[in-house]
Amino acid sequence: MKIKIGNKLTAIREDRKLNQTEMAELLGISTSTYARIERNETSPDLDQVVSFSKQLQIPIHEFLPDTVSFNNNQANSKGQGGLVFGNIYNYNNKDQIVLDLENQVKLKDQEITFLKEKIELLERLNGLK
Repeated sequence: MKIKIGNKLTAIREDRKLNQTEMAELLGISTSTYARIERNETSPDLDQVVSFSKQLQIPIHEFLPDTVSFNNNQANSKGQGGLVFGNIYNYNNKDQIVLDLENQVKLKDQEITFLKEKIELLERLNGLK
């Protein structure tokens, strides 16, 4: 499965004030490959997107299209749920899905803490606190 994430990567890179070379190094790919991904000329496979998510500490679902969702309604008698890609079901072990979701919550909590600290710093710099 190929995913077009160029616009998302551009926004993340600009928010972090990185150039394309720095972002490529962070993601462990060449600058030319990164530039092609950012321009949506090529798409990383799902394994690369998972790697990008870990490197950038951003929940994987932020890179996925709206047609991808977690689905527990299709859980079978063994307690397995899955991911829905459009109308294609990919079943995984329910415990792994729970672990993945818990990790995503931890990343969101870290992001919230980071943003709160950034807000406090900006308030102090602007004499608001």
